Amino acid sequence: KVDLLTIQLEAFADFSRFAGVEGVDWESAYGTYHALESESYIGNLITNIFAGGTVDTEWGFLTGYSQHQDFTKATDSYVWYLKDQGYQTFGSHPGFGWFYNRQNVNQYLGFEEYWFTENHYGELVDPVFAQWHSDPLLVQELLAQMKERVQSGPCFSFSVSYQNHGPYSTELPSGPRHLTPEGSGLSQESCNIWNNYLNGVAETLQALTTLVQGLEEMEEPVVLVLFGDHKPWGGNSNDAYYGIGASFDTTALEGFYQYYATPYLIWANSAAKETLGREFRGEGGDFSPCFLMPELFEQCGWTGPSFLQLAQEVREITPLVHQQGVYLTEGGQLTDHLSGEAADRLNEFFFAQYYREHKVVPEGAG
Repeated sequence: KVDLLTIQLEAFADFSRFAGVEGVDWESAYGTYHALESESYIGNLITNIFAGGTVDTEWGFLTGYSQHQDFTKATDSYVWYLKDQGYQTFGSHPGFGWFYNRQNVNQYLGFEEYWFTENHYGELVDPVFAQWHSDPLLVQELLAQMKERVQSGPCFSFSVSYQNHGPYSTELPSGPRHLTPEGSGLSQESCNIWNNYLNGVAETLQALTTLVQGLEEMEEPVVLVLFGDHKPWGGNSNDAYYGIGASFDTTALEGFYQYYATPYLIWANSAAKETLGREFRGEGGDFSPCFLMPELFEQCGWTGPSFLQLAQEVREITPLVHQQGVYLTEGGQLTDHLSGEAADRLNEFFFAQYYREHKVVPEGAG
């Protein structure tokens, strides 16, 4: 058993992947992330959402469901499975617990303890200020908590960041300016939006660098998972996106990625690499959020529950199971129709999701 520290990053996307504009200093914002990627197992999540709806990606990761309703009772999830395996289950979000009803839903999904503004972060940071500057604090709290909790047994920590939540100011930023109208050809307003966003991202990534350094110093084996929940807001008409070369033509694979894809990475400290005998480096491919936990288990060399094994089989058929009824063929083409054995296997996956969400009472829930 190794400890798992997983963090969903608010509105995190890597804009250096957009090739439609020159004269932009992307690396000043993303340099630390690219360095971490070189030491990690990486790919893209193809989310169901854009610029909002955070919990869709969050709950897809925690439950393995490609679609779900609001959770109103104890519901089977990978959190419950890890808890049944002897893991402590806890996490953080420096926002209000009533938002998306996380204060109850997280208990329904198997978390024993969760810190929100109301029961922890409110004494440390103003909840309005947290929207713009809370990731350094979040990282500090997560690292301290992990160091303390590992002494009592294996840990599964899942947190949701709040910093970089949109919309972003259209006024000139006080910090660095990665884009200028003269260099990029974008309007001043679009430059202001992205500069304000990128300055927040740069602070986030610097905080994560501190986290990685702290985890590497630990004697206990820890695997870190980072991923974005959705693309950020880019103006009320998405004008800031079109300025950097986005087409957002979701009928084509490139436009679909531009609209829905966010990065993920899986990193392990030296102790975890030695314990598991794995390097945690390379290309992990692209897939829906419901397949991220199976990928984590595979990288750790774990079999996991039968539902997770079913998810791995379905991912071999189509790594994309989108709420819009869109799938990805072996040839890398988008389709709204699967047939034959592929369709049968996908339906089994949908039936299993429904049964787990509506019929199964997790062991230990009561």
